[in-house]
Amino acid sequence: MHEGERITCIAFRIGGWDRLDTPARLRARAEAAGFLGRAGQAGRAGRVGAVLGSGEVLALVLRADPAEAAPVLLDGLRRRRPPGDGTTIGVAGGPAGPRTGAEIVAEAARLLRRPGPREAPFTVVIGALLHWRLRDARSMPAFQRVKGEACGPDHWVWPAGHTPSAPHGGACPGPERLLALAQRQRGLGERRAAVETCRYLLRRYPLTPAAYPLMDLEEHDDVASAYLADGLRVVRSRTGPDRERLERLEYELLLALANRAYRRGRSDEGDRLVNAAAEVFPAGDAPLRVLAREAARRGDRQGARVLLAAALARTWEAP
Repeated sequence: MHEGERITCIAFRIGGWDRLDTPARLRARAEAAGFLGRAGQAGRAGRVGAVLGSGEVLALVLRADPAEAAPVLLDGLRRRRPPGDGTTIGVAGGPAGPRTGAEIVAEAARLLRRPGPREAPFTVVIGALLHWRLRDARSMPAFQRVKGEACGPDHWVWPAGHTPSAPHGGACPGPERLLALAQRQRGLGERRAAVETCRYLLRRYPLTPAAYPLMDLEEHDDVASAYLADGLRVVRSRTGPDRERLERLEYELLLALANRAYRRGRSDEGDRLVNAAAEVFPAGDAPLRVLAREAARRGDRQGARVLLAAALARTWEAP
């Protein structure tokens, strides 16, 4: 699976596995594989990239965006419930959460362990960020939010109903303290520690807009760009009295994405992002600085000097 490819994993834990003998388990796995195959093909949800299995767990990896594949799966479950009472289905994908194929499969399998409604014939479990992306889809049924265990992420389950309490543990800092820790680590030059703190923060609290710009510290362009793009979607979806702060975050995210695009040799994309940032904050000098760096990278020293001079003049003119 190549960089930037949209991937979804649908993990399937067969209900009643412990009560089945070996022939029944083989039949159950075959039925589950058939159900997952049909779910993946229905409504052109995406091409099947791989089918993985171990014991009671099967995983179907689709080359599809999770926001497109998940509603198709839910429509199929409305028409025909999966084999095996007590079955649990976990849906994960990038860019709504994990980034690589291995991380997506691991996240989908992790969701299978989350608590769901008691005595439900089957349960679908998705993470908080994917639910946020899906919440306005016309075919979305009513999911129920379930609080995660101490320092663990929240998740959403369907069918909604009475769910067991999540396990409790020691106290865990909220998003504000984690964000402050990451900013402190960045200020001290502890780049790797700041990235790991932000990565943890966004797993636990994925709708924390101010955390996403810090992921620009991530060294891998594809990983950082995916986080920054997620942050841009979160920021643009927010409304309220703090709109000025959100516009500033949007400005920072657009410029960070532009820098990453230029580094990858995607000049047209970089230009588009710089222009978008300039529209958000016309008086800012940062877009000119980004363009100056790109000119210097191309060997255009004169162009870089002119752009830096313009940026400096704009800084002096600022109130």
